[in-house]
Amino acid sequence: MRSSGRGRKTAFQNRAVNRKEVKPSGQEPRVLTTMRLRRSLRKDLEATAARTRRSVADVAQELLDEALRMRQCPGIYFADEPSGRTAKIGGTGLGVWEVVRDFSRDQNSGRIRKAFPQLSQAQVTAALMYYSRYRDEVQAKIDTNAALTPESIERQYPGLVQFTR
Repeated sequence: MRSSGRGRKTAFQNRAVNRKEVKPSGQEPRVLTTMRLRRSLRKDLEATAARTRRSVADVAQELLDEALRMRQCPGIYFADEPSGRTAKIGGTGLGVWEVVRDFSRDQNSGRIRKAFPQLSQAQVTAALMYYSRYRDEVQAKIDTNAALTPESIERQYPGLVQFTR
């Protein structure tokens, strides 16, 4: 009868746990992790990886990260945008960054509700909760969008924007 191997690690496993892959651009280092997946789940990961031209590990990392964030901040989901994956407020299509953009200093939920009357208090709370946990990410989205002026778009894509005076 085979032992389950629980509670014991081989020398290889100990080395693997201590070996970290360092990612560029200041991202958190990755730790080698092994897990058993249902065959259908693995096939779905592989299909998504092939469709998006990424590795299975990158797809799994993104999905796990988003799932944990959605559990921490109920009412938030993630969607693909031209600028990448974006945290959105459930039932609205609005990005978290769009709602907190003008209120990030004081985070006054009453002012947000006045500016976005279609949002419920629960939706505003979800946006503010996500912002408080992932401030740097949301602020980066705000800054990126603030930099998109007609002039900057004209410089990047000549002829796309025409100014009328």
